[in-house]
This record gives sequence, structure tokens and C-alpha cells, in this order.
Amino acid sequence: MQKLKLDHTLISFLPILVFLPITYQIINDFHIGGLELFLDFVKAAFTPKINNQIINISITRLNETLFIAFTSWLISIIFGCFLGILSSDIFYKLIRIPVLIKYLLRFILNIIRSIHELVWCLILMQIFGINISIGILAICLPFIAINAKVISEQLELVSADLIESITTLNGNNFSSLITLIWSPIIKTIKNFGFYRLECSIRSTAILGLFGIGGIGTSIFLSFQALNFNEMWTYIFSISSLILFFKLILKQVKIQRINSNFILLIICISILITFYSIYFLINLLINNYYLSNLLLSKNIFLNFINLPDNYLKSIFDTITLSIFSSGIAISVPPFLLLISQNKYFIITLRFFAFIIRIIPPTIIILILLMFNEPSLSLAAITLGFYNAGITFKLLNDNLSEIDRNNYLAFKSIGLSNRSSWLIGLFIKQSKSYLSYCAYRSDIIFRETAIVSIVGSIGLGWQLKESLSSFAWNEVFIIIFSYSSIAIIGELLNDKIKSKLI
Repeated sequence: MQKLKLDHTLISFLPILVFLPITYQIINDFHIGGLELFLDFVKAAFTPKINNQIINISITRLNETLFIAFTSWLISIIFGCFLGILSSDIFYKLIRIPVLIKYLLRFILNIIRSIHELVWCLILMQIFGINISIGILAICLPFIAINAKVISEQLELVSADLIESITTLNGNNFSSLITLIWSPIIKTIKNFGFYRLECSIRSTAILGLFGIGGIGTSIFLSFQALNFNEMWTYIFSISSLILFFKLILKQVKIQRINSNFILLIICISILITFYSIYFLINLLINNYYLSNLLLSKNIFLNFINLPDNYLKSIFDTITLSIFSSGIAISVPPFLLLISQNKYFIITLRFFAFIIRIIPPTIIILILLMFNEPSLSLAAITLGFYNAGITFKLLNDNLSEIDRNNYLAFKSIGLSNRSSWLIGLFIKQSKSYLSYCAYRSDIIFRETAIVSIVGSIGLGWQLKESLSSFAWNEVFIIIFSYSSIAIIGELLNDKIKSKLI
């Protein structure tokens, strides 16, 4: 058993080797031209611009961000719960309808979930134009599928004996279903659903960089004008909003949900549902371009005409995902191994928070000031962005476990590093790798964020095809993205099953 734990520990550090090819390429592509501009960007973080105009713009943009994020989150929770129930086994054990519906629904949800919200946003903007509703829809699509999967997985934990006893007693199947699923769904919404609100705020900020609205739009406009002091004000504004919601959601999780709160949620859900149906019907009826696009024979006749550098784009995307995952897995334990000094860890936590807040699109644009576009630059951007997330998880978990072994190893003369490694990290390495396997699924979908700006992979190819209205190429790229993501998710599920 000890050998198995050591293997997990070694695997946690081994991906650090991806820095060898990445560092080599970045050093070769480095140019000193934009270094001064980069230093101005760093200095501006300590002197953000604050005046009445900036404050008013920040409040307006934050309101837009909050509206898009909250609306898309609530819609995704409502439809996620509904589709999660429909795609769960328990539903078909109690409600006698063809089980084929479950497999068809899961297949569709897998495809929707495999495509990042930014990709959905670019496609929808190209068809319908730029407006806030498109941002809401783009976030809702993958979030609904993600929530449905989580809800479905939680419902699978309901005792099979309990279901069998209900069917044996010939009780009302529908009321029995509601009774069985109510508690798991409420618990899932509290533990996972509210976390998705924070994700929705982050996604809104990223989509804002492409003109949807919200604080992301202001960040991008300030960056284009090289007004870094103003840009940092907007970054700190969105940071404050996320921290504020973290505190609120933390309190919500520890409170019992009473009947009045549930009634309020149901009323809001009904209104949101009717609005969503009206919005979709109105959008489809009034947009003849979409109808002509879907009915166009050219899309299917030209499907076999592959985009230029298609195979290279696929290879670059997969490589980018592997390199980014390697950075996200190995950097947190490596940095914590370097030093267990309290002030060093506080500094790491601060930088991890900052790098989680700044959208990856802005990070790669900043790095492009003094480096050529490359796969390595995109990997550094996406890898460190996700390393900020994995660092928080690892550090929080390590702070909660018993430190008696760590102190015992120190007392017998082992160094701080060895004591931390053997006394603390070995206990967490298995669960840490399990989370990283899940995170790598997300990283692959997020490759679209950096590749669209970094001129590499399928994301860049998608942007080029959309700009030239080459819809047959767009369908091929989306199909490829989805297929690779689903295959990767299946592989990661096998890895996670071995780690649990």
C-alpha cells in the first residue's frame, strides 16, 4: 500500500518535465521589445485608476455581469435538474417509458458539454449578432449539460433496495420519484450548484472580452488602449464581486433551506422557464439566416473538404491540453515542496488568486508583448491559470488533514521538505490526482480560450472559418472538438475509477 502511495506521489511531480520543451521554445521566441510594456502592466497593479467615472462604469458593468451570470446560472440549474432526472436510471425504474430516451439524451448532453461556452458564443454571435441574450445562451448550453450530469450521478446513489421496495408496494410511482430525488437534488444544488454561480461569473467575464458585455468588455477595451491602471481597477472589481459571492454562498451552504426559500425559487424558475422558451422561439422564428443555414445542402455536400492544416490543428490542440494539464498537476505540489514558510505560502495563495481572476485571454495577450505566438506560450497561460485552481484545492485539503505525522517526522530529524512530502502530501496525492483527472477534462475544453488568441490549434482554425463563413469547416471543427473531448473524458473516467 505504501508503494502505491509513493507511485501517486511520483506521478504528481513527474509532469513537471513538460517545462523542458516549453522553456526551450519560449526562450527561443523571446524578444525584448515589449518587456517595458509588460513592466508597466505589473506596476499598474499597485496604482489602479479610481475616479467617479471609473466607479460608475465599474458598477454598470458589474451589474451587466451579474445579470448575465445569475440568469444563465439559474436557467442552467433549472434545466440541468430536469434533464438530469430524465437521464438518470431511477427515473426509468419508476416511470415506464422507453429507456432509449435516456441514452439519446445522454448522448446529446455529452456533445453539448464537450464544447466550451466561448465556442458556443462565437458561433451564436456569428448567426444572431452580439447581444446579452447570446451570452446567456452560450453559458447556459454547456452548464445545463454539466449540471445534468452531476444531478444524474447523484441520483444513481439512491439505494436500489429502496426503489425495489416502492415498486413492490405498488405505490404511486411519480410521487415516489419526487420523494426519492428531492433530498439528493437539494443537497447537490447546495454543494455543487452554488459553486457553478462563481463559474458563471468567470465565464461571463471571459465572454465579455469578445463583446458580449459586462466587466470583461471594459477590461479588454482598457487593454487595447494600454490603459493598464484602468484595467486593473476592473480586474479588482470582478475580484471583489467573486469574493463577495464566495462569502454569501459559504453562508448559504451551512444554512438550512426553508420552505419559503424553496417556494421563491420555484416561482422564479417558472418565470425563467417561460422566458427561455419565448426567447428561443422568437429567436428562431425571426432569424431566417439560421433557417437557411440549417437547410443548406452545401454544409453536408462539402463536409469532406477539410480545413487547411486540419490534422496539425488537432495535434496542436491535444498537445496543448497535455502540456497545460502537466503544468496544472505538477506546479502546486512542486511549489509547496520548495518551502513550507508561512509567508511564502501566503504569497503563493495571493498569486494563485490573482491568476484565477485574470481571464486567460488577457494573460496570453500580455505574454505576447514579449514573445511570439506558440503552443508553449498557450500552454503556459492555460497551465498556470488552472494551476491557480489546483493549488487552492491542494493547499486547502492539506491544511485540513492531521499534522501529527508531519510533526513526528520533523521531531526525528527529517527536513521540512521530507516531512511535508511523507507526512502530509502522500496522504493527499491520490485524491489530488483524481481531481486533476477531472480538471484535465475542463482544460481540454478551455484550450479554445487561448488558442483563439494564440494562433494555434482548432480554436484558431474555428475563428478563421467563422470569419469567412465557411460553415462546412465549422461543423468539422466542432465535431472534432467534441469527439476528442468525449474520448478524453472516457479515458479520464477510467483513470479516476482506479484512483478512487
